Amino acid sequence: MRPANVITEARLLSVPVIVAAVAMRAFGWALLLFVLAGLSDGFDGWLARRSPAPRGAPPIYSQLGEYLDPNADKALLSSLFIVLAIVGAFPWLLTILVFTRDLSILVAAVWIYRSTGFRDFRPTYVGKINTVMEIVTIGLALLYQVWPVTLVSWLERLGWALVFILAYGSGIHYAFTCAHRYHRARAA
Repeated sequence: MRPANVITEARLLSVPVIVAAVAMRAFGWALLLFVLAGLSDGFDGWLARRSPAPRGAPPIYSQLGEYLDPNADKALLSSLFIVLAIVGAFPWLLTILVFTRDLSILVAAVWIYRSTGFRDFRPTYVGKINTVMEIVTIGLALLYQVWPVTLVSWLERLGWALVFILAYGSGIHYAFTCAHRYHRARAA
């Protein structure tokens, strides 16, 4: 029941609500909830890093929060990629590319862990940039549904191109980074 974890859990519970809003084409509500989810993501991270624990209490940081936070983000993004593609507000090709990248990373990580016991699968900075670009592009897709002006459309399409490039690039970078980490750990 740490405060940062409660915020993360609330964000995770908001995923079906945001998805339902998009499915019902209530894009204004979906955009508002998406922005609130993004703000809560920043706030729970800040809270987890900055809040000192009361004297004698366990630290605010927790392994549960470390696990839940990126999974809440991934659940939100993945769900929105799919539902936006279903309602025709996002390209299926980009949705499939993002899922293929994520699934490839997951399958490789499970295979490597099961065969070697290696566990260092932290995200890379390129992967984090890709995630930020995915968030911005989803936000732009929602914004365009609410406010269909040329500038937003142009920015959304630019976001599609950048996500496409970053998804490939971050997947390749992640593979090389994890291989380097594995060889370094094995040598030590």
